[in-house]
Amino acid sequence: MMKSNPKDLENIEVCSNCFSPRIVPYMGYETGKRFICQDCEHISVVTILFENLDSLVKFLREKRDSED
Repeated sequence: MMKSNPKDLENIEVCSNCFSPRIVPYMGYETGKRFICQDCEHISVVTILFENLDSLVKFLREKRDSED
């Protein structure tokens, strides 16, 4: 079993469309600094950065609760 490094849970960059952390460079940055989300397939130059996993979870919970 792998131990998670606390540093891995800091500065989490997410998709600006669906807030998934599963973003990767789009076309290897050949088109400029763009990312594609592996979940919603949104292509963007804008991502959202959360300080840590807790702040991302808090944001997602508040977003979910406000939509109810």
